[in-house]
Amino acid sequence: MRNNTTMKRILIISGIGILFLWILSLLVIDVYISRETKHNIEEAKALYSGNAEEALIAYLQDDTNSYYDRSHVAIWTLGKIRSKKALPILKDLYMDDPTGESCVGNHDTQLCQRELSKAIVAIEHWSPFTHKRLQDY
Repeated sequence: MRNNTTMKRILIISGIGILFLWILSLLVIDVYISRETKHNIEEAKALYSGNAEEALIAYLQDDTNSYYDRSHVAIWTLGKIRSKKALPILKDLYMDDPTGESCVGNHDTQLCQRELSKAIVAIEHWSPFTHKRLQDY
């Protein structure tokens, strides 16, 4: 009888520990994404005027920025801040390639279709780790 009680306690403590580690990992991911989002916004705002959303859209539309930077700074961040203003622009650039097969190895010659797909989904639907509060940052 005592052995069953000890085993139940071990299982409960283990379950609580695993739950704690899972929640902690989600918090760490959220903090990391928030920091990257702020960094990208600051990069765009250093070059373009306006709030975060406006600066990122200008960054995206400026052909002097590399395709890679436009994909991974502007598009990714616009998705993270759930920019409704950028949605029509992102849709115009999207070629219905959610897996990004067309841009594998071509990030220096075209915008990443996978990033465009993820950004559009994040804006149109609920998505984890978005930071809409940073739109006016």
